[in-house]
Amino acid sequence: MKKKLILASQSPRRRELLERCHIPFDIEIADIDETLNRNLPLEAAMEELAWRKAQTVLDRYPEAVVIGADTIVVLEQQVLGKPGNSEVAKTMLAQLSGKTHQVMTGVCLLSSTQRISFCDISDVEFYSLEAEEIEAYVKTGEPLDKAGAYGIQGEGFFLARRINGDFYSIMGFPVARIIRALKKFGF
Repeated sequence: MKKKLILASQSPRRRELLERCHIPFDIEIADIDETLNRNLPLEAAMEELAWRKAQTVLDRYPEAVVIGADTIVVLEQQVLGKPGNSEVAKTMLAQLSGKTHQVMTGVCLLSSTQRISFCDISDVEFYSLEAEEIEAYVKTGEPLDKAGAYGIQGEGFFLARRINGDFYSIMGFPVARIIRALKKFGF
């Protein structure tokens, strides 16, 4: 009998990408403090955060395999999370304008007997953005709930000049690596 797969995320993008894999799964929210452990290097802190999400759900469903994930944007060693409001979103986009930043997605696949964790890093170079472009994009509302104040798969597609890395990881779910890891859990 195959184990139950649970996605420990309320992200619609992660759900959509996992649905494309045609593997049945459930969704359970990992209600945790998502503060990064600043005593760890960022890559390790992202893996640790993904692990905490997965472990919280695994504690409730010990027979399952749980996927935890989280994504941040890093510009010049500064973490840019979800802006939450329009003014912060405009500031973040202005900071990213014309520069290259990193998108880090920490992932943890966890069962009662096995753990696979990794942090996928992609470089994204933005075009130089005019204030009007930033204003118009922020008015769409899309940036407010996205790390770094943009969704590369949505209305924010025009922001990126160049990508070096996994497009789906930038969306918050490096599907190819996750599928390969799931095979090690018997999926």
